[in-house]
Amino acid sequence: MDIRIDRLRLQVSGTHPDAARELGRLLAEHLAAALAGDPPAPDAVRLAGLRVSVPWPGGQHQGGSPPAHAAPAAAQVARALRGAAVGNAGATR
Repeated sequence: MDIRIDRLRLQVSGTHPDAARELGRLLAEHLAAALAGDPPAPDAVRLAGLRVSVPWPGGQHQGGSPPAHAAPAAAQVARALRGAAVGNAGATR
């Protein structure tokens, strides 16, 4: 199965830019691993976009390091991708 994500855009409020960049890098790594281990349905699906809101555990301004949040966020994004693939199997959007 070939899965391509052309762009992963994060909006991280109240976080230092370096921490936000680290979170983005870690999220991409965790997302790649999550999708490789349990990919979406094998039918061809092309999505023009998918918006996923991932709450920051404990509230976005209550600390925590990017490594602690990357895996849960990636798991939530992977679930959304799988759901979109099942809901749009064979469709192009």
